[in-house]
Amino acid sequence: MNPLPHGAARAVARSARNKAPLFALPALAALAAILFAAAPSYAAPEARILRIDPRTSTVDGSPVLTTVIDLVQNKRLSDATRPCAALNGDAFNDCVSNAIEQPNALYSSFDFPEKNAVLSVVVDGSDTAARFESKARWGESTSQPGVGTAWLILIDAASSMGTRFDEAKSVATAFVNAMGPNDIVDVMFFNDKSVVEDSKWVNNKQTALQTIASVKNTFPTQGRTRPLFNIIKTAATDGFRELGNVGTNVVVPMHQAMVVLSNGAAGADPSSTAAASNLLKDYLTKGRFPENNEVLPKTPVPVISIWFPSKLVEEFTANSREFMEGLANTEIGGFYSIVRDKQEARAVNIVNAVRSRFNKMHIVKWRVSCVALSLTQTIRLAFLNTDPLIAGDATFQNVPVGIDPSQWPLDIDREATERAAAKDPVYPGGTVKVFGNFCWGGNTQRAELYMVPKNQPAPASLQGGSIEDAKKAQRTLIEQGMRGKATTAGESMVEFELPNTDKFLAGKGEQMTARLIVYDNQAKRTSAITADKIITVKAKEAPLPYLLIGGITFGGVVLVLLVVSIFRSGGNKRRTGAAPATAPRPAGGPPGPMGGGYAPAVPMGGGVPGMGGPDFGGGYGPPPMGGSPVGGSANRAVLSGSLGIFTFNQGTEMRVGRDAATCQIVVNEPRVSGSHAVIKFENGQLFVRDENSNNGTSINGNRIPPLVWTPVPPGSMLRFGPIEFNVRFE
Repeated sequence: MNPLPHGAARAVARSARNKAPLFALPALAALAAILFAAAPSYAAPEARILRIDPRTSTVDGSPVLTTVIDLVQNKRLSDATRPCAALNGDAFNDCVSNAIEQPNALYSSFDFPEKNAVLSVVVDGSDTAARFESKARWGESTSQPGVGTAWLILIDAASSMGTRFDEAKSVATAFVNAMGPNDIVDVMFFNDKSVVEDSKWVNNKQTALQTIASVKNTFPTQGRTRPLFNIIKTAATDGFRELGNVGTNVVVPMHQAMVVLSNGAAGADPSSTAAASNLLKDYLTKGRFPENNEVLPKTPVPVISIWFPSKLVEEFTANSREFMEGLANTEIGGFYSIVRDKQEARAVNIVNAVRSRFNKMHIVKWRVSCVALSLTQTIRLAFLNTDPLIAGDATFQNVPVGIDPSQWPLDIDREATERAAAKDPVYPGGTVKVFGNFCWGGNTQRAELYMVPKNQPAPASLQGGSIEDAKKAQRTLIEQGMRGKATTAGESMVEFELPNTDKFLAGKGEQMTARLIVYDNQAKRTSAITADKIITVKAKEAPLPYLLIGGITFGGVVLVLLVVSIFRSGGNKRRTGAAPATAPRPAGGPPGPMGGGYAPAVPMGGGVPGMGGPDFGGGYGPPPMGGSPVGGSANRAVLSGSLGIFTFNQGTEMRVGRDAATCQIVVNEPRVSGSHAVIKFENGQLFVRDENSNNGTSINGNRIPPLVWTPVPPGSMLRFGPIEFNVRFE
C-alpha cells in the first residue's frame, strides 16, 4: 500500500500547528489513523496496539484504559541478512541466526510522543478523544500488577524431529526460566495430528518445567504428510480463547505471545505451504480467536518462530524453512531464528532478543469519558505533527476489548467538585455542582444524584464484586429519599438539587462532609463508589430560614397590635355605647372612616345595628381581606410572604427568580428557577406569567400554563415552586 500522500501529511500537520479546536481533534485523529495506517513498515515508525485493558476501571472506579503499544521503525529482514547471501547450507543458517539475534537488528525503538498522540473512541458515529494519563516502558514496569506476558509455547513432538526434539525442549525451558513475576505459560506438545500434551495456563514455573520434562520421547509418525497449518491454528485458538479476558485459575497479564518450536515439516500437505503461513500470521496478528469472535477481547499475538532444520527431502526442507520464517510477525514484536544441531545454547540469545523488544513497548494509560453502549468498541490511535511521521493503528474496529459499558465509570473531576464545595459547602435542600466530562449532551433527564447515608460504608474495591451491588445501593438510596434532581446538565458540569434531609451529613462543624454518587440512567453508568474514589464534599447544616423567621415575627407583632386594638375598641363601646350608623355624606365632603374618599353608603363587612351580622362598633365593618377598596377598581396590589412585602402600583412589573442580576424579587431557593416568573399590575388587575420554570407557578394550588399572562384574583395564594405569597388589593 502507498505511504501517506505529502499533501495529506501537510494538511494534518498544519491543523495541529494551528491548534485546531478540541472537537476537531477526533476527526483529525481518524483521518490520520486511516491515512497513516497505509504506510509500509519500513518507511516510517509505526505504532501497534497490542492490548487494550479496561480492568483499571473495575479496581479503583476511574474510567481509565491501559494500552500496550509497540512503537518502532521495522527493518527488512533482507537488510539484516544481506551479508549471508553468498553463503549456503549450515554456513548460511548460522549467518542468518547471528545477524538477526543482534540487538535492534530488525527494528529501531521510539519514545511515545504523548503530546502528539490522539486516542479516540467512536460513540454514536463520532470520534471522542481520550485524555492522556501516563506512560511507562514495559521493561521498567514488570513489577507492576498485570505487566506480564501470557506465553503459549508449542513444541513439535513428531517423530520427524528426531534428536532436534530435546533441543526444542531446551529452548522452551529457557523461555520458562525467564518468566517474570506476572508471566503465565501454557506448554503444548503436538505430533502429526494434533496437540497431545497440554499444561494449561499456569503461573508456576515448576509446573511448566515438569510438563516439559514429562514428555521424554517423540510420538510415532502418522503418515508422510501432516496438516501443520491446522495443528498450529487450532492450538492457538484453543489456548488464547481459553485465556480470554479473565483467565481460568490465573490472573491474565496485559500481553501475550506464542512460541513455535518446530522443524516445519508438513510433507506434501497443501495447506501448510509458505503462502499459508502468511495467512496464519495474519490470523494471529488480528488477535480474534476464532475469527468471528464477538465476545472475547482482541489480543494481537506476536509469534516467535524457531526453526529446527531436520534431514528432509530437499524441496520439503525449503518449504519448511519458508513456512517457519513466514509465521513470524516481526511488525508487532514477532521473531524468527534458526537453531541447528547441538546449538541449544543459542536459546539464551533468542530469549534475550525477544524480551529486549518487549521491554521497549509502552504502557500508556488514557482517561476515556465516553464509550459505545455495546460490547464492541472502535478505538483508533493517531499521531499529529510528528517528525518523522508516525503511522497509527486503526485495526480495533467494532471489536470487543473487555469493556462492559454499564460498568464503565463516569468521568468525574473530583478535585474541581471538591474545590467548589469547599468554597460553598452543600447542605440539605441546597444544591451541589459536580464537574467532569459527561456524555449526556445536556439532557437533565439522564443525570441523577444519590446521596450516601452517613452510616453506610462504601466498598474498598469493586474487584471481584458485581454491578448489582451498586444497583442495590441505588435502590436503597431512592427508598430512603436520598435522590437529587438535576437542574442543569452540561458536558462539563451538572447541578443537582439536594434532598431536604440531614441523613447524608457526616461529621461535625468544619469536618462535616457528604458523599454522593452520580448516575447516567441511559448509559447505566455511575461515578466511583469505592471508599477512596467516591465523591466526598464539604458540607454544613441547612441555614436557618431568616426571612421566614422575620416574616413570622412581623406577623406576630401585627397580631398583637390587632388584639390590642380590638380590646381598646371593645372598651370604648362599653363606655359610650354603640354609635349610630353614619349617613352617607354628600360628594365633596370630608374623608370617611375608611380613610379613602367618603364613607360607604352600604356596609362592606359589618352590618347596620339591628340588621344582623357583626357589629365592629362603628356601624359598618372594614372591607374583607383582599377585596377591592371602596369607590371602584384597586390602586395597587400587595404580595406578602416569608420573603417580605412587595407593592405593585399601576404599571409596575417585577421578575421573580434566583438570578439577582435580572430579578427584582430574588429567591435564594434551588427549586425556583433563575428567571422563574414575571408579575405586573395593569388597569387595576394583577397578572403573572410563568417563564417556563422547572417547578412551575400556581394560583390557589392550580399550576398555570407557561408563557401566558394569567390574572391573579384578590385574596389568592400565589406560589413560585415552594415559595408562597398572599395577594391583596388596596
